[in-house]
Amino acid sequence: MPKITSVQPQKKNPHRFNIFLDDKFAFGADEDLVVNRRLVVGKEIDPQLLEKLVFEAEVGKLIERMYRLFSVRSRSEKEVRDYLKQLSFKRKLKDKEEISQLAINFLIERLKQKGMLNDTQFAQNWVSSRSKKKGKVAIKMELMKKGLSREVINESLGQIRDEDEIKLAQQTLERKLKNWINLPQMEFRKKAYDFLLRRGFEFEIVKSIIEKYIQKG
Repeated sequence: MPKITSVQPQKKNPHRFNIFLDDKFAFGADEDLVVNRRLVVGKEIDPQLLEKLVFEAEVGKLIERMYRLFSVRSRSEKEVRDYLKQLSFKRKLKDKEEISQLAINFLIERLKQKGMLNDTQFAQNWVSSRSKKKGKVAIKMELMKKGLSREVINESLGQIRDEDEIKLAQQTLERKLKNWINLPQMEFRKKAYDFLLRRGFEFEIVKSIIEKYIQKG
């Protein structure tokens, strides 16, 4: 069986290592793979294990790409899967080896184990951020597009209090009032309804706010 004869840190990335078997370069590996598989000099590697190591090493490279992706913002599981499928397709166009579904599934599990991928936490963070600008309906549509389950979406939207939603809708409408101050009532009502509904506020909230404003006017 081939034996590990050298484990060398890569020059451009000291967190990755070049693994040599019988003095020949075999594959690159990240720190986790080196530690978890105990890749030390003198260890013998049977063909079956070598196949697993090469597979896990590919996932290790993808993990580094994920770090860069997540440094911009967190992602949902669907977003990560879509990203990897697009990356695989680009490789195919360049006649390079595609990313197998097995590798994608393995990577998803690694991201979950590292706490980087958590749809529930993602949804809660998304709602916390977006609820300062948009209504529940709009946020719900955004989360659905990101592939989150109905249960996770409904649970995360539960953190938005009705009074906060109403207050935001009122503030959103007030920013537009100066542009519509001289409009006939029917035209004002139509513009106001369309505007707030596009911002994702629920119909009953929109109706209540607009009708109260008209009565006061």
